[in-house]
Amino acid sequence: MHAMLLELKQAARGMTNQAGFSLLVIGVLAAGLGCVIYMLIAIGSMVMRPLPFPDAERLMHVGVDSGNNRSGQLDPMRSNDLLQLRRQLTGIADVSGFEEATINLSDLDRPERFNGAFVSGNLFRVLGVAPIMGRDFTLADEREGAPPVVMLSHDLWDSRYGSDPGVIGRQVRVNSQTATIVGVMPADFSYPRREVIWAPGTFTDGVNSDLRYGIVIRRAVGASSTAIETAVASWFADAKRNEPEQFREVRIGVESLALLAVHAGTRSLLGVMLVSAMLVLLIACANTTNLLLTRTLARRQELAIRVALGADRMRLAVHLIAQSLILTLIAAGVGLLCARIAAGWTDAAFRASPDGPPYWIHFALDSNVIVLTLVVALVTALVSGLLPALRAGSGAMAGDLRDGTRGAGGGMARVSRVLMVGEVAMSLTLLIAVGTLIRGVMTLERSDLGIDPDGILTARVGLFESAFPTGAAQVALFDRITDRLRGDPAVIDATAGTNLPGLDGGPRQFIADGEVPAGDTPLPRANYAAVDDHFFSLYGLRMIEGRFFDTRDTATATPVAVVDQRFADRYGKEGSVVGRRFKLDPRDADGPVVTIVGVIPALWLDQPGDPIRPTLLAPLRQQPARFVSLAMRVKGDPAAFAPRLVETIRAVDPDTPAYWVRTYAQAISEATFGQRTLAKMFGTFGLVALVLAGAGLYGVIAFNVGNRTREIGVRRALGAPSISVLRDVLTRATWQVGLGLVIGLGLGLSLARILESALHGVPGSVVGGGNVMTAIAALSVLIFAAAIAAVVPTRRALRIDPMIALRHE
Repeated sequence: MHAMLLELKQAARGMTNQAGFSLLVIGVLAAGLGCVIYMLIAIGSMVMRPLPFPDAERLMHVGVDSGNNRSGQLDPMRSNDLLQLRRQLTGIADVSGFEEATINLSDLDRPERFNGAFVSGNLFRVLGVAPIMGRDFTLADEREGAPPVVMLSHDLWDSRYGSDPGVIGRQVRVNSQTATIVGVMPADFSYPRREVIWAPGTFTDGVNSDLRYGIVIRRAVGASSTAIETAVASWFADAKRNEPEQFREVRIGVESLALLAVHAGTRSLLGVMLVSAMLVLLIACANTTNLLLTRTLARRQELAIRVALGADRMRLAVHLIAQSLILTLIAAGVGLLCARIAAGWTDAAFRASPDGPPYWIHFALDSNVIVLTLVVALVTALVSGLLPALRAGSGAMAGDLRDGTRGAGGGMARVSRVLMVGEVAMSLTLLIAVGTLIRGVMTLERSDLGIDPDGILTARVGLFESAFPTGAAQVALFDRITDRLRGDPAVIDATAGTNLPGLDGGPRQFIADGEVPAGDTPLPRANYAAVDDHFFSLYGLRMIEGRFFDTRDTATATPVAVVDQRFADRYGKEGSVVGRRFKLDPRDADGPVVTIVGVIPALWLDQPGDPIRPTLLAPLRQQPARFVSLAMRVKGDPAAFAPRLVETIRAVDPDTPAYWVRTYAQAISEATFGQRTLAKMFGTFGLVALVLAGAGLYGVIAFNVGNRTREIGVRRALGAPSISVLRDVLTRATWQVGLGLVIGLGLGLSLARILESALHGVPGSVVGGGNVMTAIAALSVLIFAAAIAAVVPTRRALRIDPMIALRHE
């Protein structure tokens, strides 16, 4: 221990004497450690941190896997399924459910729409959370005909009602119905994500509501996960026999509730990002090892003298590892600070996003991350200092004492070249992955949606059956809203439809009229939207064939549809698709049969990055819906028109607020927020890796050129031209860099394919091994960095007078 402390003191003194070298090593290690610590914070926050509920390990999630959810999440289930599961699991688990929704609250003369959820009467009890005021929901609240009640979050109670304790028992209008506020939840509570208001759903035996519920269960004390899975599987087998059509091509899944908040796809992506961060750290370690080797080589006579005075191999190794340990611990502190700042930025960005994580996920340091940071730092110190320590063997040092300037230099130079090959390979691996992801996000943002989005303001409006019980009443209100908007001098045009192009298309199955679905054969799907007559003109579409909707297409007229070019090319059967008839929802006896009356250019109705499907549009009058998106093209800045839009809708119906009011550009930006944030994270890793690789290449080549200064002087004294010397240096560097590039190319394309499988919403044609342009760009960047690293130190050596170079030691 005394010897270790002594070596630590000597290492610290040496660092002070070589401040420039020490700062360089600390900077290199801090960059690599900072990336890894940041990922440890992210994984600790999203995966390792337990749910904030009592006995959270007993909470489980049940759902169906239809194979259509690319994120890997289980899909929600019907209300009657929840009741059946509740009976099936009696005695071994409590069963509850929730459905995310937006809920209108129109008291205080301020109609607003909030993020909320419809829940079963026992959800909060299953989670183990009780209101701080009033009472909890009960199973009686979820029964049909029960008096409507509502629960507020602490934030909503504070912001809307000024923390008034008299709010309990107050009558308010919720979704156009009178309801009673019965409770206020604790501060900082929200579920399933960031909801601020909850209302009981309606559950009736044998009847399925329009809502589909995420099923949350709490295992009884003593009940095992296996018993739950067995009981759920038994119920599912009975359900499949009773309703084969409903449960066709799906399976049941039971998993930890934590997977509902951070699903398998996100966990896979975090794993890929951690691997990428580890690559950056390995590059930093290789860089540091090379620097320490260079430093050891510069001190070889000093170390050889220590050997001659009796220092053994272990003592030298302890000395060099102590130096590495001090540098690494300081770098870990710097990296920890940088990672904390980056985590704070990420947390703020996610909090500002409307589609952010649940309230309990915060990107913040905790004791687990600090402990892991120390472990990573110690391993890094050992990895970075081990090779220099091994090279500082007593035999080598004795040789240095006899030979003066040579001895260990050749062996260390070979180790440096091997490390350089590894650096180049790891850097190219990461650059290819980063480049493919960034190209993918750029492709998303430049996606041709088939419309003109400039100058458009959008909003969402939802109606409820209690106030608008028929489709005709719903369409009439939307017509009044759009008519009033079109009458505004600032509005060029306005439309209403169930979906916005490029944002929220909904797939719908179809077949040609007269055909019969064949067993379990998958049916074709088209992205579907019901729209009014002004959809065509507002989005600047043109007709390729036929016509768009007009006043002929009334609710009682023959159902019609307009399709895009993709649909026409695929299902036109070598002729025009106009006039052909198709049945929507073929396995539903009530599925409508529509006649195609027009064809428009290819329209991307769903989000960029989602599967490309043909598009089918139906008249809103014939296919009414309670929830629609409004879009209006305005003169000037569309964001400035937002207050007038809200007032216009309020004037038409005071109980119907507009929500998600935003420009089209904002809507598209929010839709790709996750991919853009991910690209920034990977881009940061790639930039750090590139800087470290460039610095490492420069350092190694400069070190090799420095060792050859005497040789270069001899060659120039014998008349060798400068270009010949430069060509020789470049040739040697080319072999080393080339080997690293070959290895990195294979690893990089493999990592890109893994990244493709872990991502949702980035085009597979862009992220993957086939992206030759990205690989070429990454290769070019590293080759350019290698060329600069070879040319600069060589030119410096060539400027030395040959006679001085001949005396170089």
